[in-house]
Amino acid sequence: MNPLVRIPIRLQLVIIVLIVALPAAGIIIYSGVQQRNQAINDAHIETQRLAERIALEQQILVASARQLVLSVSQLPEIKGKDAATVNPFLGKLLKLNTNIIIVFIADNTGTIWASAIPSANLIKIHDRRYFKNALASGQLSSGEFQIDRILQKPTFNLGYPYKNNRGEIIGVVGVEIDLNYYNILLRRTLLPKGADIAIIDYKGVIQFRTTDPGKFIGKRLNPVLFKEMLEGPDADSNADTSIAFGIEDDLPQIKRFVSYHKLRLEGEQSPYMYVRVGIPAETVLSEANEQMVKSMSLFALLLVSALFLAWFVGKRSIADRINLIKRASQNLANGDIRIRVSDLVKGGELGELSDSFDRMAEQLASRQRFLSTIIDTEPECVKLLDAEGRVEMMNPAGLKLIDAEYFEQVKGQSIYPLITTEYRDAFVKLANDVFQGMSGNLELELVGFKDRHVFLDTHVVPFRNDAGEIISLLGITRDITDRKQAEKSLIEKQRQLEELNIHLEQRVAEEVSDSRKKDQILLQQGRHAAMGEMISNIAHQWRQPLNTLGLVVQELLMTYGRAEFNKESLEVSVKKAMGLINNMSRTIDDFSNYFKPDKEKMLFNVTQAVTKALTLVEPSFKSLNIHIDVIKKNETIINGYANEYSQVLLIILLNCKDAFEESNIDRQRYITITVSRENDNSVVTVADNAGGIPEEIIDKIFDPYFTTKGPDKGTGIGLYMAKNIIEKNMGSKLTVRNMADGAEFRIEV
Repeated sequence: MNPLVRIPIRLQLVIIVLIVALPAAGIIIYSGVQQRNQAINDAHIETQRLAERIALEQQILVASARQLVLSVSQLPEIKGKDAATVNPFLGKLLKLNTNIIIVFIADNTGTIWASAIPSANLIKIHDRRYFKNALASGQLSSGEFQIDRILQKPTFNLGYPYKNNRGEIIGVVGVEIDLNYYNILLRRTLLPKGADIAIIDYKGVIQFRTTDPGKFIGKRLNPVLFKEMLEGPDADSNADTSIAFGIEDDLPQIKRFVSYHKLRLEGEQSPYMYVRVGIPAETVLSEANEQMVKSMSLFALLLVSALFLAWFVGKRSIADRINLIKRASQNLANGDIRIRVSDLVKGGELGELSDSFDRMAEQLASRQRFLSTIIDTEPECVKLLDAEGRVEMMNPAGLKLIDAEYFEQVKGQSIYPLITTEYRDAFVKLANDVFQGMSGNLELELVGFKDRHVFLDTHVVPFRNDAGEIISLLGITRDITDRKQAEKSLIEKQRQLEELNIHLEQRVAEEVSDSRKKDQILLQQGRHAAMGEMISNIAHQWRQPLNTLGLVVQELLMTYGRAEFNKESLEVSVKKAMGLINNMSRTIDDFSNYFKPDKEKMLFNVTQAVTKALTLVEPSFKSLNIHIDVIKKNETIINGYANEYSQVLLIILLNCKDAFEESNIDRQRYITITVSRENDNSVVTVADNAGGIPEEIIDKIFDPYFTTKGPDKGTGIGLYMAKNIIEKNMGSKLTVRNMADGAEFRIEV
C-alpha cells in the first residue's frame, strides 16, 4: 500500500502546502543571504574609507606641523638662544595652531630652553625617539605616545633639527600634537553606529580611541592584532578586510569588520602610526537581518494562514463529513438501523458515499425487519439469556408459552424460578456450558405465570458478538405435546442459526485481520517516535565533533599566509578533520543499522544488545546527570531478533529518563542494568530510582496509547510496542514492578 494513503487527509493537504511553500522560503533565504553579503561588502568599503580619511587628515596635520617647525628652525633668534624673544613668538604660533598643544626648542643635549608655555622646571628630552632620530637623520622625525610633562595631556610629538650658521645641527624644534584633535574631526563625520577608531604608535601603544578612551589610551594593543598590521601591507584591500574582535581585551568582545592604514614620514622606513577602524558586525548586518526577519515573519504568517486554511478546509469539507459517516456506521453496527446521513453529507464523492451508506442501511433495516418478523411470527419460543439466566429477549410465542402478557413482565428477570426443582440444576449446568462455548438440548418442565405446567424441549447455543465473545445464551424452546411439528420448525431454525454463525465467523476473521493491521500501525508509530529520539541523540553526539571541526577550519583560515602554514600543518589539520568526519559517519551507521528490522531469528549476545542500546543514548543521559551501571552476572546467548530486542531496551531506558524528568528528584539519578541467567532463561532487569509508578496505573502502562505525559510529549505506544516485541514476536515475557525507590522492568527470554 502506498504510504501516502495512510496519512490523514488533513495532513496530506498540509504537506502539499509545505511543498508549495518551500521554493518561496528558498527565495527569501537566498535574497537575505545576498543582502547580508552586500552589507558585508559595504562594511569593507566603509572601514577602508574611514581609515584612509583619518590617515589623510593625519598626513595633512603632519605636513602643517612640518611647515611650522621648518619655519621656526630658520629664525635667527633661535641660533642665539634668545629665549626672551623666542618664547613670545612661539606663544603666538601656538594660538594660531589649535591642534598643537605646545611648540618648544631644545639644544643638542636635549634641554628645552624655549617654549610657547614656559616652565619653571628644567625639562630634558634627550631620551625621546623624535629627538634622537631628528639629530641622527637631520629630517623630521616622529615620536611615540606620551603624556605632556607640562599640560599632562596625551600627545604625539614631531621633531625637526635646526642648524647654526656653519650648517651644524645644534638642536631640535619640537611640537606636541593634541590627540583630542581627532574627536573634533570625527564629530564632523557621520560614523556608523558602534564604530571603533583607534590610532596606534609604532610600538603598538594606543594613542587615541573612540570607544572607552579612558580605559585604553596609553595601553598596548593586543599583540596578535598588532603583529598582523606590522607584517601586513600598508593598507587593507577590499579582500583583506577581516572580521576580528576589539582592538584590546574588550569585555564583552564585539566582532567587527576591521581595516587599517600605516603612516610613514619621509625618510623613515618603519611606520610611525597605524590607523585602525572597526564597525560592529551587528551594526552591519542588523538591517539585513531585520529585513530577513520581516520577510520570514510575513512568509511564516502566510504559511500559517495557508496551513490553517488547508487544515480547516480538510476538516470541514472532508474530515468532518467522513466522521459523520463513520459515526453513522458505528451507530448502525450498534443496532440503530434508522440512521441516515445523505441529508447531512451532500455533494461530491462523499455525498455519493453517503447515498450508498443510506441504501446499505435501508437494506440492513429491511433484513432486520425480515428477521424480526421471522422471530415474532415463529410459533416456538425464541429467547436470549445472560450468564445469570436473566431474560434479554423473548418472542411472543415464548411469552405465550409461560403465560406472560407482555415482554416487560419478564425483561431482566431470571428464568430459573419458573423451572421446576427437578430440572432446575440441569438447566443451570446447561446454561453454564453454553457460556463455555458448548451447545446442548434439554427436556424440562416449567410452571408459567398462571401456574400452568408445560413440558418443553429446549435447544441452546452460544450467541457471540463481532469479536467472537459469548455474550448470551440463544435458546429455542417448544411444547413437545406436538413433537413432529416442532422438529420441522427446529430444523429450519437450526439452519438459520448455522448460517448466522457462518456470517459471524467471517466477521470475526475480518475483525482479527483489522486488529493485526492496527498493531502493525502501532509498531510503525513506535518506530517513528523512537526515530525522533534517535535524531535528538545524533544531534547530541554530533555537537562536540562539529564544534571541533569548525575550529579546525577556522585555524586553517587564520594561519593561511603565515609562516606556520605549510604542507605538514595542512596535513595534520586535514587528518584531524577526516577523523572527526569518519567518527560522525560511524554514528550515522550505528543509528541506521538500529532501525533495520531483523527478518529472521538468530543467536545474539544479550550483553552486546545492551551495549548497543546504551551507545545510542548514553551521551544524552550524561547531559541529564543520569548515571547508568551495567552488572553482568552471566554471559547469555538467546535466539531472537537482536535489533528489536535492543529497541525494547531503548524504549525502557527512555521511559526511565522521562520518569526522572517528571519526578524532579534531588538525589543522584541512577539506572542499573543487570544481565543474568535464571533456570536456563536470559534475564535482563532495568531499575531506576525515579520514585516508581503509581499503583493505580501500573497495570495500564503497557496498554496502547496510555501515557501520563501531555499530548505533545508522548504517544503512549512505546511500552505497548515493547511488550508486543518480547511476548508476541519472541514468545517471552516483559513485566514491571515497583521497588524501594523506583521501578524495575524485567525481560525474561
